[in-house]
Amino acid sequence: MQFKVQKTDPFEKAYSYGVYLLGIKLRTTGELRNRMRQKGFAPELVEQVVQKLLDLKYLNDESYAAVYLENLKKYKHFGFYGIKKKLQEKHLPNELVEEALRQGLDEATEIKLAKIFLAKQKSGIERQRLASRLASRGFRASVIAQVLR
Repeated sequence: MQFKVQKTDPFEKAYSYGVYLLGIKLRTTGELRNRMRQKGFAPELVEQVVQKLLDLKYLNDESYAAVYLENLKKYKHFGFYGIKKKLQEKHLPNELVEEALRQGLDEATEIKLAKIFLAKQKSGIERQRLASRLASRGFRASVIAQVLR
């Protein structure tokens, strides 16, 4: 027979849920806040839990952004705007997104990513369609022009 200890302290309950969510996968502070609010925790309680998790270094948006950006470059082959959109979807602050992109994605790297993406496309596709596919992956117009020369 298993015994579950019921937590009566609201902070402990919220903290346990926050740690549980981080145990499933890494999250940004914004994602964690949203999930905890959806679960019905009070906003001030959510902020206390987030602050404690930040103090314990369980949450770190800067390293999350850097790792996520590297994974998108390595495995998904998105361009500048595609990566920017993905980072913003993770509820990261705009300043942090801009800094991560400035440090982790220069134009030369984006050109390499575009060439890798094009290499995976079928041959014989017209330039207009290739340009459209690159644009839909978030590559900048200057990169598309250089790659399709």
